[in-house]
Amino acid sequence: MEHIEIRVDGVIFNDHGEILLARHEKDKKTYWVLPGGHLQFGEGLENALRRELNEELGFEDVEVKELVFVDEFITSSRHVVHIGFDIRVVEEYLNNVGVITENESIKEVRFFSLAEIVNASDTFYPSKEFIIQLIENKTAVML
Repeated sequence: MEHIEIRVDGVIFNDHGEILLARHEKDKKTYWVLPGGHLQFGEGLENALRRELNEELGFEDVEVKELVFVDEFITSSRHVVHIGFDIRVVEEYLNNVGVITENESIKEVRFFSLAEIVNASDTFYPSKEFIIQLIENKTAVML
């Protein structure tokens, strides 16, 4: 059955300009993605993102800021629309990102610097270049 998936993503940076990514393992594939997940029917974008960050990372009371990007991933079998928001979380959460909730697909959560992404041989979604661009855009705003 053909359908379009809508995914909300949280763009979370620490004070060092590093971006938070989650390592997923599904169907014997390993890849890094922005934290977030799928929108449920009748659920608003911000509420979905808050729910997903709580379920995946245990983050509560997150502040959903402005829209950062809208992107899509299309293959012969999938069509996913990614909607990413700038997220602010309390410092306590940023210091405990290695602690993940009971989640079958998430194996690790950590911050990445620009250099780490550039030099990594891992798989990133939507793409390595996309994640690099997010970091570069944030760095430009911080200057």
